[in-house]
Amino acid sequence: MATTSNPTTVQPAFKRVSQGDDRHADTFAVIAMLTGKTLQDIFRQAEGLGLPKSGPYYPWIDGDLIAKLLASHGLVATVWKECIGFSKDVAEVAIAMLDYDADWEVGRCVLYHRNTSSDGKTTQPYVIDPHPHADAKLHLRTGADLTALTPAWFIGVSQMAKTAAK
Repeated sequence: MATTSNPTTVQPAFKRVSQGDDRHADTFAVIAMLTGKTLQDIFRQAEGLGLPKSGPYYPWIDGDLIAKLLASHGLVATVWKECIGFSKDVAEVAIAMLDYDADWEVGRCVLYHRNTSSDGKTTQPYVIDPHPHADAKLHLRTGADLTALTPAWFIGVSQMAKTAAK
């Protein structure tokens, strides 16, 4: 069984992108983190796929749009999957939805990464939160700080398989 290492040693594999003042930009900020692009680049790309130029955006931000955005950067997205906490059922890299409201079917998204060592013996799970919290300690959460976050849904993200040359 893998053990969790000291959370103070976590070196995130992804650079945090803030959603800024746009309360609907959390999902796009997470996609920017996953792709290494800027939030503005992801917005422009989403607008090219039909996203309105001004919000609210949440009716258009669905699994299909997320999958299209990620696929254009060589990433594969699963469908939304229900979860209870950050368990082993959550993908190694995932867009996780927190603060989910079942009546409105909305929440806010963060980047989850269960960084597993190559030998599989240790893990360093962490969350990068794009929300512009006043307290910068909430931007990267590890260890016991993850228990304060309750994801309801996630989309797993992985590298797209390389196609064989003909």
